[in-house]
Amino acid sequence: KTMMKKFYNIFKKALVLIGVVSMTSCDFLGTEPYDFVSPTTFYRNESECTMALAAVYYPMATANLYGNFYSTEMTNIDDLSYYTRNSNFSGKLWANDYTSTTQEIWNIWEALYTGIKNANGLLENIDKAEMSQIAKDRIKGEAKFLRAYYHFLLVQAFYEVPIRKQSLDDINAASMPATSNAEALDWIIKEMEDCIPLVDKKEYDKSPSHVKETSVYGILARVCLWRAGKPSDGGEAYYKKAAQYANEVYKSKKHDLNPDVYAMWKCMATDKYDTEYNESIWEVEFIGTRLDNNYTESRIGNTIGNAQRNGNATGKGYTYAFYAGTLVLWDLFEKNSTDKRRDLSMAPYYLNAKDVQVKWKDHEITMRRCGKFRREWETAENKNKNWTPENYPILRYADVLLMLAEAENEVNKQPTDLAYTAINLVRKRAGIPELKNLSYDQFQQELRDERARELCFESIRKFDLVRWGIYLERMQNTLGTAAADKRWNSQSENEAKADKTGGKYDFAATVAAKTEEKHQFYPIPNKELSVNTKLKQNKWW
Repeated sequence: KTMMKKFYNIFKKALVLIGVVSMTSCDFLGTEPYDFVSPTTFYRNESECTMALAAVYYPMATANLYGNFYSTEMTNIDDLSYYTRNSNFSGKLWANDYTSTTQEIWNIWEALYTGIKNANGLLENIDKAEMSQIAKDRIKGEAKFLRAYYHFLLVQAFYEVPIRKQSLDDINAASMPATSNAEALDWIIKEMEDCIPLVDKKEYDKSPSHVKETSVYGILARVCLWRAGKPSDGGEAYYKKAAQYANEVYKSKKHDLNPDVYAMWKCMATDKYDTEYNESIWEVEFIGTRLDNNYTESRIGNTIGNAQRNGNATGKGYTYAFYAGTLVLWDLFEKNSTDKRRDLSMAPYYLNAKDVQVKWKDHEITMRRCGKFRREWETAENKNKNWTPENYPILRYADVLLMLAEAENEVNKQPTDLAYTAINLVRKRAGIPELKNLSYDQFQQELRDERARELCFESIRKFDLVRWGIYLERMQNTLGTAAADKRWNSQSENEAKADKTGGKYDFAATVAAKTEEKHQFYPIPNKELSVNTKLKQNKWW
């Protein structure tokens, strides 16, 4: 069962409203620019507050965040995926060659704080609006949660950042020091916990584009796991919280795993929600093709996705397909030859310029691109070469089950029955044997490998490696060893495909060698340091 997305209008409203909440004028989708609108004459009713809420969501649907830079270049630098280029890596996020002046780092920083600013404006003015208390609470809950979530993404990426809880009426008050890492995470957790009684618990259950109770519980589990691990070392207390919140999602019985591992991904590409299994708990919605005068800013399926070479608008879609699986990922799949996820994640073919499937040869393992996002699944009759309407997952039920299994094992120092149940649900759907009779250490390793197989290419792996304290080792040693394996570059230059889908990409070895301890985090942008005189560069940089 599926239903068409119903979140389209909220983003159209956001496109129009960005000028209002940002106190600048704008001209989107052919609309007339807004003049300056004072908070005293806005936020008067549910309609206006819904528009303001749309503007809080909207930064996620830009190229700076989940449309491209955050979801791909910042968060897919790990041991499972690599960027299929051999040159022009100076200063690039995807090459671990960035600095505090790298433009994309500033773009991500600015977009996250834009979301926070928009949330503050709404939260400070919503109480005067005339609407039902139920609607007011729901809008408050979503805005408050998104403000906390944006802060979490900042802390996760930049280590220590300013926590901005209110709008700036006085530009002289803009300078603010960073909050300590542990204090910031504890504030984020408390803020999210406060949202639980406010957010929707029923109407949005089948709508993964909205924040709702189960998405709050699931993200809380993620934040608590981050707080439990490196570098804040919160330990057992936060593993208990993570287990508690992941278990709330499990006990709700509102989500399940679709037996077809491809189904959820096809829904994300085809403008549909899966309302039978409801596997996607929270996703970023992208709309339009730019050819129909409606669009957000998604490169999902284009910069990350399977290789396709037809650039005609009426074809199946063009892709740059920058991200491919490494031998590390391949070998994890090869542990179980029946794993249904291998060919989903590492597509066994590409589409040539005539939209004909061409299978990769057996020795072209590391030419297999990320297959979770495939433009051939899109339904628009005309496609833009560079921009897509494909959605991006933030939280999936499989992730919640694996977080539950991990937290249970860490709290009890051995796998519990619930831990086995959770991980085996994921493994059973994948078509691989269930686990049993493992020690704490054995289960921990199996869990980490399972997260790799299930969640690769989803902006999760790098942060998993950081919180486990093994990012440097996995990049330098594990990826470095894999990149030197003769299987990586077994084809000759003469075997490179005429349409450039083949060839030798040995850049992963360069990234492995360049990775240092500081690359677990990102430098605070120079642009921010130049105006925020109370803020200092984080300790990693």
